[in-house]
Amino acid sequence: MRLPLSLRGQLSLVLGTLALAILALVGGYLGTLATDELYAAQKAAVRATAQSAAELLATELRDREREIELLSLAPHLVDGPLDSARVRGSLDRRAELHGEFAWLGIADAGGQVVQATSGMLVGRSVAQREWFVAGRERTYVGDVHEAKLLATLLPAQPNGEPTRFIDFAAPVRDAEGRLRGVVGAHAHWRWITGLVEGVTRRQHPDSGIDALILDRQGRVLYPKALKAEQVAGAAVLPRLANGRFEGELVFDGRTYLAAEAALQARTSAELGWRIVARQPLDEALRPVRDLRRELVLLGALAAAALTLAALLLARRISRPVEHLARIAERVEAERRIPDFPAKPAAQELGRLSDAMRSMARSLLSTEQELQQANTTLESQVQQRTAELQAANAALEHLATRDPLTGLHNRRSLDARLAEAQALAHRYGRQSGRVHGLILIDVDHFKRINDHFGHPAGDAVLRQLAQLLQGSVRVTDTAARFGGEEFAVLLPELAGAPEAVMAAEKVRTAVEQASFPEVGSITVSIGVSLASPEDADVRPLIDRADAALYEAKRGGRNAVVLRTL
Repeated sequence: MRLPLSLRGQLSLVLGTLALAILALVGGYLGTLATDELYAAQKAAVRATAQSAAELLATELRDREREIELLSLAPHLVDGPLDSARVRGSLDRRAELHGEFAWLGIADAGGQVVQATSGMLVGRSVAQREWFVAGRERTYVGDVHEAKLLATLLPAQPNGEPTRFIDFAAPVRDAEGRLRGVVGAHAHWRWITGLVEGVTRRQHPDSGIDALILDRQGRVLYPKALKAEQVAGAAVLPRLANGRFEGELVFDGRTYLAAEAALQARTSAELGWRIVARQPLDEALRPVRDLRRELVLLGALAAAALTLAALLLARRISRPVEHLARIAERVEAERRIPDFPAKPAAQELGRLSDAMRSMARSLLSTEQELQQANTTLESQVQQRTAELQAANAALEHLATRDPLTGLHNRRSLDARLAEAQALAHRYGRQSGRVHGLILIDVDHFKRINDHFGHPAGDAVLRQLAQLLQGSVRVTDTAARFGGEEFAVLLPELAGAPEAVMAAEKVRTAVEQASFPEVGSITVSIGVSLASPEDADVRPLIDRADAALYEAKRGGRNAVVLRTL
């Protein structure tokens, strides 16, 4: 006949099994939550990379489109001869400012190139080129294509890749709306790919995350290696069930964690590009594997500790435990150490009594420590929240401020112009107040850079920004418009004289100021007021820009007001 286990053995078995079961359930649950959070974080990082690259590309394409559009509206193109030296100088300045432009040129209404950077293609016909045909009618942004006429005039790519361009074009019309010509630009494809590569390097270095650019048909435009495999017929892209690159996908035999983002339509043309960010799955799951390994190790240590505790507890327990059970209940209810029996009925009961007294003290002490730890944790959460708010404020400052001058950047100015436009449409006619815009350009700034160097030019821009801030009202918004151009949004104006007075104040302050690096400088200023007929902020900017060019043509160091 098999004898039953002793009480000590039974208690050891029951307590040990219970402790291990609880450890397994709680540890497994917490481990699953933690690994799921890490996996979700990796997916979010890949998705954020795709979204950031898509937003950056959309913004940069829109900026270049706007640059060409503004150039087509320049007075010396609208009114003057297209083959003049002034037109050539304007093209060269923009080419120097925007290194991504491989070619900038102007073709007359018949399609013959009359002026271009470095004289390339001058006298050649581009009448059959897509950018010229489309640019006769509207502002145009074209999809990527290999170079044709310029292929033999530009140096070969260092990696042997064919020279590819993104085209921009805009019509040049005279005051009566007749077509005079077309402004065209070819931007290097490596500028686009460099933007995408920069996003992946800055956000997640050494993470294995890279990005693909797909066209409207889902074909690979970048990187070169995948594009070449695609041309050769290899299956470089996975077959999609829902048409989207999301989740775990197999690219050419290797599993990746992928996410896609489409370029938002910010240009006059919808290119239909998609950015697909991907990360090798084994790289993405490396933090998950590390966490699981640590959890297994900690679980094994905790299991050993719990098993040992169960054995020790079972060894200290004897059969007469009813009285000690009531004492234990009082400890739980009263949260204090009651009086234990002074003379236990048995030696075993005495030992158990001492053990329970010690356990009660330990439990109450642990509870106090947990309460203190909880208080400390709440304090740390508040501190981390404050640090996060400060970090968010710093990010907001970086997103809306020009890093060189500290003024509002172009993005922030556009937002405030849109707000002023919306308020004007809603309340402007009732209040009789209008808002205006002044554009400021440093006269002969290129000479400053050429003669004194770019550091001196940067110092001039910083001092000019300080003068500008000191010359406008608190309610005005001073911003760096681009390069050596600045802008000031003037809300709540009584009329044009007040806007001109504000501009003259800025012009006079600059003329009278001394710039340590270069001596004295002057600025030309264009002024314009918003009109109820303006559908958006573009006419206001165009009028101010036209007034600025008129001030330049009139001899500089002047303020010109342009109305409807």
